[in-house]
Amino acid sequence: MQKIWGAALVAGAVFLMGVRPAAAEEIPKNIYQWVQSTARQGYYFNKEQIQYAADAHGYIDLTKLVVPTLRIYDNIQIQDVVSKRRWRMLPLSGYGDLTGAAEYLLIDLRAGVVHVTAHEDLDSNWGTLSREENTKEFKLSSLSDKDVEKKFFDAIIAYAAEHQEELIHRSRGILSDVDRAALASKKEKSVTSDEKTREKHVKKEKKAKKNKKK
Repeated sequence: MQKIWGAALVAGAVFLMGVRPAAAEEIPKNIYQWVQSTARQGYYFNKEQIQYAADAHGYIDLTKLVVPTLRIYDNIQIQDVVSKRRWRMLPLSGYGDLTGAAEYLLIDLRAGVVHVTAHEDLDSNWGTLSREENTKEFKLSSLSDKDVEKKFFDAIIAYAAEHQEELIHRSRGILSDVDRAALASKKEKSVTSDEKTREKHVKKEKKAKKNKKK
């Protein structure tokens, strides 16, 4: 398969044949957010494409996140993937150049479930070696806080919460009147809370200066 995954990554990343895994600096930081590295792989998600899903009526669903992710393998993980494919009698063409994988996630925030809607094995030129649909499902409540997958998913969810407006603008859909009103109320409460915090800080500084003069 010759499909290229992530044109921006192809332009921004330079991989030397035989070097495993790829160094973090080779992944464009303006596109991919690094989360963690384990003994087997590095975990990234695409912060330029993360967005909310839309329902059947074209309304943005703030309870569902859609995000492409990237994993960079080390030699042991590569050998493990190849061995499992050989055991399952699956094609191995191109797998001598296996570098990592792209996984596309649908995170249902309300249900607390992460659906892996597609998994693609990638070569060093980011060509797709193989693709599987609907490969896995994770229930967040069943994962330990120390689980690397849980840490990865939590980091994505936290990022989405911190960049909600950005994600909404990027999402392909429109906000319902109910969600628009709820977000406006949330923003107003946040502004009020920030103002109260600033007022407390100013009063604290004035009191400290007054005590110092005494």
